[in-house]
Amino acid sequence: MARARVVVIEDEIEVAATILEQLTARDYEVRTATTAEEGLDVIEAFRPDVLLLDISLPGLSGPGLVKIFDRVYPRLPVIVLTGAVDPRVVAQIAGHHPFHLVHKPYDPDALDRLVAAAADESRVRASRTVD
Repeated sequence: MARARVVVIEDEIEVAATILEQLTARDYEVRTATTAEEGLDVIEAFRPDVLLLDISLPGLSGPGLVKIFDRVYPRLPVIVLTGAVDPRVVAQIAGHHPFHLVHKPYDPDALDRLVAAAADESRVRASRTVD
């Protein structure tokens, strides 16, 4: 089975590096981006199975960003990372995309389980579109 592909869009370089190291050690193929715009380019070129998305990015961020991913990549499972949760923001994104919300600082084991589950979900969706 091919390794799952993950894109991490995170503007905090240390957090992105930690996630990259963690997921690479678990045998995922990982690409990173620090802005939403860069992330869209990486996703287009890399075609990931899972997206880890910091919800508070410079420039384009928050519910508007999730709506774009919902429209452009509706089958891509999204794990939203956040340091501070505004219940209004969570309510705005909840209905727009299949996602999980992870609070920073995050539990590495919990993140591993979420990424694995999201990668499995992505593979199931991909097999349904091929049939």
